[in-house]
Amino acid sequence: MRPADTLFLGATLWTGTPESRGATALAVTGGRISAIGTDDEVAALRGPQTEVVRADGATLLPGFVDAHAHIWKIGHLLTTLLDLREASSVDDLGVRVRMRADVLGEGTWLYGRGFNETRFPDRRVPTRDDLDAVASDRPVVLMRTCAHIIVCNSLALQRAGLDDTTPDPPGGEIGRDAQGRLTGVLSERALGLVLTKMPAPTGADYEAMIVAALAHQASRGITSTSDAGVAPDLLTVYRRLDAQGRLPLRVNVMALRTVEGEGVAPLPDICRTECLRIDTVKFFADGGLSSATAALSQPYRHAPSHGVLRMTDDEFLTLAHEAHAAGLRLATHAIGDVAIDQVLRVYASLGPGPVRHRIEHFGLPGPAQLRDAARLGIIVVPQTIFLHELGRNFRQYLPDDFLPRTYPVRSMMDAGLTVALSSDAPVVVNDAPLAGMQAAIGRCDADGVVLTPPEAVTLDEALVAYTHGGAMASGDAHEQGQLREGWRADLVLVEGDATRWDTTTLESYRIRQTWVGGRCVFAA
Repeated sequence: MRPADTLFLGATLWTGTPESRGATALAVTGGRISAIGTDDEVAALRGPQTEVVRADGATLLPGFVDAHAHIWKIGHLLTTLLDLREASSVDDLGVRVRMRADVLGEGTWLYGRGFNETRFPDRRVPTRDDLDAVASDRPVVLMRTCAHIIVCNSLALQRAGLDDTTPDPPGGEIGRDAQGRLTGVLSERALGLVLTKMPAPTGADYEAMIVAALAHQASRGITSTSDAGVAPDLLTVYRRLDAQGRLPLRVNVMALRTVEGEGVAPLPDICRTECLRIDTVKFFADGGLSSATAALSQPYRHAPSHGVLRMTDDEFLTLAHEAHAAGLRLATHAIGDVAIDQVLRVYASLGPGPVRHRIEHFGLPGPAQLRDAARLGIIVVPQTIFLHELGRNFRQYLPDDFLPRTYPVRSMMDAGLTVALSSDAPVVVNDAPLAGMQAAIGRCDADGVVLTPPEAVTLDEALVAYTHGGAMASGDAHEQGQLREGWRADLVLVEGDATRWDTTTLESYRIRQTWVGGRCVFAA
């Protein structure tokens, strides 16, 4: 056997398999795992050019997979977008908007993202009047943290051609006060009425966003990630970055089939390279849980709304059948029980195919829906980190019958479903997989309230869901997500012995190194 390129010695190995228990070392050759065993066994593969990583008892795991994130949007916040995720009140939000307006060119659109009104003392969504009071000299558009609601000032509404007589678009809502005046609040498919009127980033802008986001995720131990819903122009950017060798992580890019305000996009050409996958189509069945736009069979606690279904059954059936017939995987956002029912109906009508389809979020399934999803072989992609960051919203908004079934990961696993945990960043501030696992195990919200303790999972189960579960969701389970000889050398080295980790403080364990295909892409 040829000498190894890299040896990891003195580690605690979590392989994700029943094999290799007690192994302390791993060798990498040609971007693949070439040996697993004791230090003495693996050290025999050392050659004059072999790099040796001394783990000193730290844990070596398969690289984490973020099965549902929004890469370019993470990068947008890291580069030019105003980050409002820490805004603590409407007034605080206004101060941040004014400060950004003061440094932008005259008349330039001001775009921000991340506010969450449950952090505000009055729990109030800002309106056009709030924004006009701090920045009336330029169009201002602020997106809520969930990305299903925006708030616009008067100039932005005017530039978009909206007035009090503008009707709600199908699958969307335009907020109005008691007198019928626009409040500046738009939800779901109404977002496109404004977003499509804003200046689009250039290809170079998108490249900078993607590169920044991937470097950020590498620091979290993520080796494979996803961009869950991009328009056709972004597909071109990703293909160019891949051809130039500029993708440091593996990225599963999901093509939007319906683009806000632009109608139906063409099916993407399938692409599968070492670092880029484009073989999934993204749909939205409903809205967000924390924004009270997920489609429920009961009204929300704080409002008479039942949420929003974004497509009719006929529209969804047509688009889904076309993608399925082309051999593409379907990944459909469905949180509320009404939306989950719609997706299950559509998926059941598709018949067998070469890939397994996905339901993104799967936030409020009942027992029958869990059984039906398992029977159809659906992969579910929930975000337990929501319990921590958005749990306060859930407790305030959900009817009593629904709170006990909020992101019921234990029930998903017990039903036989493949579960891929993920972050949905930048909806949440903390996209670290270790934080998501901590939330899956402890199910504590930011106030320390434990949400449905029987739905907790074990550390091993959470690790599987953030490694091999994610690989299954993207179609890479045959060579990724476990430490096996011959598989991709996608690795993360985390401080401490995993068998002794304190699961109440998982997010505090430091990521020491992240490796993709045998190449170190992050070192602390």
